[in-house]
Amino acid sequence: MPRPASSGARPRVASMLRLDFHRLFHTPILYVMLTVSAIIPALLLTTTGLDASGAPADPSGRPAPPSVEHTNVWQLIESTGRSGGADPLDFGGYANINMVFIFAGLLMAIFVAHDYISGFVKNIFSVHPQKADYVISKTVIGIFSGAGMILAYVFGSVIAGLITGQAFDVAVSGLIWCLLSKILLMGVFCALFLGVAVFFRSKLWITIVFTFLLGMTLYPAASVATLDSTPATTLASLLAGTVGAVGLGAVSTLILNRRDLA
Repeated sequence: MPRPASSGARPRVASMLRLDFHRLFHTPILYVMLTVSAIIPALLLTTTGLDASGAPADPSGRPAPPSVEHTNVWQLIESTGRSGGADPLDFGGYANINMVFIFAGLLMAIFVAHDYISGFVKNIFSVHPQKADYVISKTVIGIFSGAGMILAYVFGSVIAGLITGQAFDVAVSGLIWCLLSKILLMGVFCALFLGVAVFFRSKLWITIVFTFLLGMTLYPAASVATLDSTPATTLASLLAGTVGAVGLGAVSTLILNRRDLA
């Protein structure tokens, strides 16, 4: 007797993805994260003191100190963040595009915690007993949401730059490779944050704390994608994202298999 199509791995994962995407688009947190991602660059442009020519200046018209980072709108996309070894207690320095990696982790943390707090996870695993299906689906949701947040950040940067009259000079190829690299790096970040979420399960506040700590610690990894990125940078990001997603996904699956659903 032929095996039912629904018993295959692909139909199982597809069913899980349909469930999670339906929940994602009907969850306010996604739209909150997208909105915040779009607002961050506007806040950065209004706090760095750039004049209309793109040259940093203070209110008196004198050049601003060298610490002012952005002289071009697209530098908001590059945002090397904490890779330069700045004061770790200066939390304002973390407000750049790399924040979206943490936002993606928080979104997955909320999803996983809600599954356990509501008891919905028991229904999920009664229909989808393969824990790997759960891990794959949540990782895809995280990557998809993270990519959306990156695009929202870019949109916010463009709008804020147009409104404030900032410079837009950039090597287009470098910008494209930079954005693709950051999106591909979502794979390893989301897989890591998912591991934290499934470990702490219903303890959302602990998951949030660890997600922030790991995200801030790993800022240098997200900062390898700059406006000087090349196809080699994107290929390296693809490999890192794929290997990280598969390896850390296996760890998350192991955690789920070794622990009960309580």
